[in-house]
Amino acid sequence: MRFNFRSPRTLGPGAFSFSEASRLNRAVAGDRPRRMKLATLSVHAGAPQGPNAPITTPIVQSTTFRFESAEAVQRYARGESGLYMYSRDENPTVRAAESAMAALEGADSCVLFGSGMGAMTAAVMALVSGGDEVVAATALYGGTYKLLRDVLSRFGVKTRMAEPEALVDACARGGAKLCVFESPTDPTLRVLDIAAVARSAKAAGAVALIDSTFAPALVQRPLTLGMDLVMHSATKFLNGHSDHLCGVIAGRRDLVEKIRAVASRLGATLDAQVAYDLLRGLKTFAVRIERQCSSALAVARWLESQSAVKRVWYPGLPSHPDHELARRQMNGFGGMVTFSVGTREKAFRFWDRLKLIARAASLGGPETLTSLPILFSHTGYSAEELRRAGVDEGMVRMSVGLEDVEDLIADLRQALAAAAP
Repeated sequence: MRFNFRSPRTLGPGAFSFSEASRLNRAVAGDRPRRMKLATLSVHAGAPQGPNAPITTPIVQSTTFRFESAEAVQRYARGESGLYMYSRDENPTVRAAESAMAALEGADSCVLFGSGMGAMTAAVMALVSGGDEVVAATALYGGTYKLLRDVLSRFGVKTRMAEPEALVDACARGGAKLCVFESPTDPTLRVLDIAAVARSAKAAGAVALIDSTFAPALVQRPLTLGMDLVMHSATKFLNGHSDHLCGVIAGRRDLVEKIRAVASRLGATLDAQVAYDLLRGLKTFAVRIERQCSSALAVARWLESQSAVKRVWYPGLPSHPDHELARRQMNGFGGMVTFSVGTREKAFRFWDRLKLIARAASLGGPETLTSLPILFSHTGYSAEELRRAGVDEGMVRMSVGLEDVEDLIADLRQALAAAAP
């Protein structure tokens, strides 16, 4: 069989294309005004459609593609042909994964990257120039904070940091081209009022960009709350298997296409094999995230009952400062739990004594992972920067996986007991 990977605009009889959310909705609902649920989209979005199409999206490993004529190249250059030239710029498997992610986010467009930091770097570089100002929340992933502090500052990009609860007012002051924040935040899991930040940024003429890595589509959909752009490290919950790096930017088409152009210049785009694995990971996304949210809530409740634990941060707990906002804004509370055992020494002893739960960076995979923010995401921070980020030296960040929750709690129990003075 000969596969045709061109866009739907140029497909002829007998060819297949990659699905879009609107087409899927029509296929399921017919003429009825009904939209498919996200769990269904995560399985079917991006899949090939048409006569005798394969069930699984093929991997198009080629770096380059044939043209039939000079005229075809000119049509390609004008964006009229739906053809492909070079996989750094576009690739059929990558475009299928972008289609799937756009459908999940309810976005006009999406571009994928070789890592989450590739996505954030390309987005900021596409949207600001030397002399422009970025407003950012102090509770920010360490990689993003260091990008703003150590790299973009060298090119004249200014950053104004604001406490999470002051971000709306900071945007309203005006003067910034871009507002960047996370919700929930890393690692304190603070929840920001996404709609309020989006309104404030829009009124001030700034683009609003949220890193929603800790809360993927089934947990929250920021674009429906007014955000211009949503970013994910798809390395985490979206891919879900701890085996590939990938980044996502989705949102307004005009902004996404600006970012896509910068991505091509930077060479930060995604490989076709990784795009295939992202699509495969998405097929189990709904069942994975539901299990992780459920287990995380159980673990958080147990931790909060332990005298050796000084504090637990989890949006699903009534003790969390943003619990009511999380209930209104989110469809679940996520798979991340953060807690403090009080001191650096106790945190090290606890961490070293874990047996089942892995000591590792990253999150969102099937294995439960723990990290110490002062050694991982927030290493290199000054004492004042740690304070502003809400990070203490006894803090442990946990990504809850797919294991039986009783086994996880048993491991936490023995490690806490072994770490006690």
